[in-house]
Amino acid sequence: MYKQLLNIFLLLSTATIVSQNFKGTVSEIKQNGFHKILLSPEVRSASLSNINYFRILDSKKKEVPYILLNDESTMQSSYMPFHFEAVNNAKDSVSSIIIENKNKLKLNHFTFKIANTKVKKNYSISGSNDKKEWYGLSTNQMFYGLNEAEKTTVEQNFSFPLNDYAFIKFEFSNKKSLPLQILNIGLYNHLYATAPQIEITDFKIKNSTNKENKTTQLTVTFNTPQHIESMAFDIENDVFLREAKILVNKTRTIKKRTENYQDHVFNFELHSGTQNIFELPYVFEKEIIIEIENNDNPPLNIKQIKFFQKPLYVICNLQHSETYEAIIDTTLHKPVYDLVNFNSNFNSGLPQAIITDFRKINTKNESSINSKSFWQTNTFMWICILLAIAVISYFALGLIKDLKN
Repeated sequence: MYKQLLNIFLLLSTATIVSQNFKGTVSEIKQNGFHKILLSPEVRSASLSNINYFRILDSKKKEVPYILLNDESTMQSSYMPFHFEAVNNAKDSVSSIIIENKNKLKLNHFTFKIANTKVKKNYSISGSNDKKEWYGLSTNQMFYGLNEAEKTTVEQNFSFPLNDYAFIKFEFSNKKSLPLQILNIGLYNHLYATAPQIEITDFKIKNSTNKENKTTQLTVTFNTPQHIESMAFDIENDVFLREAKILVNKTRTIKKRTENYQDHVFNFELHSGTQNIFELPYVFEKEIIIEIENNDNPPLNIKQIKFFQKPLYVICNLQHSETYEAIIDTTLHKPVYDLVNFNSNFNSGLPQAIITDFRKINTKNESSINSKSFWQTNTFMWICILLAIAVISYFALGLIKDLKN
């Protein structure tokens, strides 16, 4: 009984002792307002890839609310106009718009730029390869709401079945209203620009070849555990095609026996005809093993391997007359800030700040957050533990006395 109580005591006391604390200085703030602060691989490693442990504090040790921003990619658009002919037939009360698709692209929509109007229009769409024989694409459709409050023009998308006709004709009915003034017709090409990724540089690679299994193993060891989101290989060989995988060393307990094993994380293929850049599933490790199958080929001459994280920022409101620090405290929980409801307001154009002098601190000498309530402190937890032990001991001793009687 006493042995079990001792185990409970040690387990609870360990939970209060094991924690990681880091802090760094936020660079000088030169203007008031919201700022974007990059969370470097060093910071994300210290947080154990859990940003719930992260806080921004002012000079009075008060929390500064923040929101997270994943700056993964941005989308840019370019407008490609198409040549068109417009004919207004007053006799039939129809406006015909014939659009030339000279490259016979596969199309399923057009974007019209039209002068502001409040009319309703019925229309039909047809396609032809010679402007003589026309085939139906869409009939008796209606649209309205062509009014932009702060502009003199409006854009309207018209969808239709995918086709590659050389000419596409729109016929708008003018029986209930005057013709539309169509200024331009074209397509938007959406171009995604990938945000620059953050390279992880603090690692070493050990290369070994297993002739029996005909494999090459690259053991990658980081200085601290890292969240790896992608990797890129620079290989000097001219022609190659190799199966590869990522393994991670793990331990598990089976019937009170601890054994080591390798967890299979990710499969990929190294190919001379590709860039050999790979997006990874969630990996947060200090060491990974990349195993490449050589079969009867000589090992690849790998010039370089790079590892990356996607940029992760915190957005917070900072004042130029104030000083701030960033801390990691693994005893903290996920913060709940009002800012989370205004995520869409902070997309771009914010001044940036950085975290400098980031280091591990001695928790005995430095307090992470001075404003903790008594019930959040270690003293309160120790009191609860001692009370729990006293109550359990009281009932255990009473039970033992009853058994003797």
